[in-house]
Amino acid sequence: MRLLTILKLIQLPAALALGPGDADTMFKDFNSAFLVRSGGDIFYKEALNNGNQSATWSGSLNILGAQDAYERTGDPETKTLINELLTTWLKANPPNKNDDPNPDPWDRNGWNDDLGWFTLALIRGYQMTGNEAFLGPAKSGFDYAFRRGWDTQYNGGGIWEENPKYAAPKEPNKEALSNDSLGKVACLIYQSTLDRSYLQKAEQIYAWVSKNLINHSTGQVNTGIYMNGTRNTATAVYNQGTFIDYANLLYTITGTRTYYDDAKKALEFGRASLTTNGIFSKDANHINTWADEFARGAGHFVRDNGLWDEYYSWMVSNADFILKNRRSDLGITWNAWDKPTPSDASLISNKFVSAVAWLQYTPPVIPGKVGGIHTIVNQRTGMAIDSAGEQENGAKVVQWGVNDSLNQRWLLTQNADSSWNIINLASWKALDFPGESKADGVEMVLWTANRDENQRWEIEEQEDGSYKISNLASGKVLDDGSGAENGTVLVQNGWSGEEGQRWVLQ
Repeated sequence: MRLLTILKLIQLPAALALGPGDADTMFKDFNSAFLVRSGGDIFYKEALNNGNQSATWSGSLNILGAQDAYERTGDPETKTLINELLTTWLKANPPNKNDDPNPDPWDRNGWNDDLGWFTLALIRGYQMTGNEAFLGPAKSGFDYAFRRGWDTQYNGGGIWEENPKYAAPKEPNKEALSNDSLGKVACLIYQSTLDRSYLQKAEQIYAWVSKNLINHSTGQVNTGIYMNGTRNTATAVYNQGTFIDYANLLYTITGTRTYYDDAKKALEFGRASLTTNGIFSKDANHINTWADEFARGAGHFVRDNGLWDEYYSWMVSNADFILKNRRSDLGITWNAWDKPTPSDASLISNKFVSAVAWLQYTPPVIPGKVGGIHTIVNQRTGMAIDSAGEQENGAKVVQWGVNDSLNQRWLLTQNADSSWNIINLASWKALDFPGESKADGVEMVLWTANRDENQRWEIEEQEDGSYKISNLASGKVLDDGSGAENGTVLVQNGWSGEEGQRWVLQ
């Protein structure tokens, strides 16, 4: 890391409160400061005064920030940007160079958390763009890290932070940084492929982390454990946040309550013990990002589980400090959110991405009760929308008696145009209006999530507390198909206001 040589502080604007457009502006300003287009390549540069491509794992951290912006908005231009960023990144960091069976330059050192960040950006990129060129390296990179890193000789398992043959003469250890990042990757690969071997590995890693690195009485995530069993009890905000996101992923995938409880306790510890007066702040020179993973962990956990009443004001307080302490000339904020951002051009781009991430997960107004995980029940039949255990594209979506299975659990997330994505937690497919026909009676299906208009839904509360669910592409509403039997396929129809077109979110 470069030493902080200039601490000349710029004049700051008056304190600002979070408002509409601030998340867009923060991402735009980050891009204006660091995004480079050169000879067909697109990448984030190392620093304001260093135009070289932010390399390997540090480049991945910047790309993850762009992915946060797309996750919030579903903006097609940002999807294109992510595709271009990852294509350029893979060009600079090819996973199979010179027919080497091991990833190169991915194996040039033994740091398994590096592979965690590589593959995390790639698998998220695959989920967002559908580009198969990202899925293969994500899988092979995870497989390689797990194959070389998982060790049962010491500590009963766990993934080495740096593999012993590379670490010598230092004593190797197993850290949250490598285990939790790769555990997240395994979860996302499972969501993308439904290959249960990845879910099994995700749960295997988590069980080891839970036993060896988590203080369950406080929620603290310890840094790591050495070969002799001695624990490194130091803390880091990014470790705390990665674990929260990991636990929440496993909760959404499995429905196992222990994962929810672990995530919540870790979030509480982070808020109470890793902040200064409730605000995340780190000005250390050797730190790249700081709170970006906490933004994802807290953002996903709060959104998915409808916990806005409990955490929203605190999230906004952090966002307000980010806005207050921006550079007035560039609009970017460093890791120390409670201090004015210095005008040092040598500060690396990673130091500014945590602020971008936090704003993507903190809405300008407190969200209502539509978002998060729900069972969606028809008002007429009392039956739930169900994926019927199907996992293939084109499978029909039906109604079934309420049973609280994953087939009946749907994650509702919002786009920038206020429409909603409706994702099934058993298949990880989206509720989709197929084809181009806008005729009444067209049957609804499952399809790989792409956030196109045929997967975007307007959800409007009615006077009786039920919801009208309308497809953005067809303009028609979700209808129970006039049946009351298990397996009745859902269709679209013109709005009549009848009970068969009204849905209750549970």
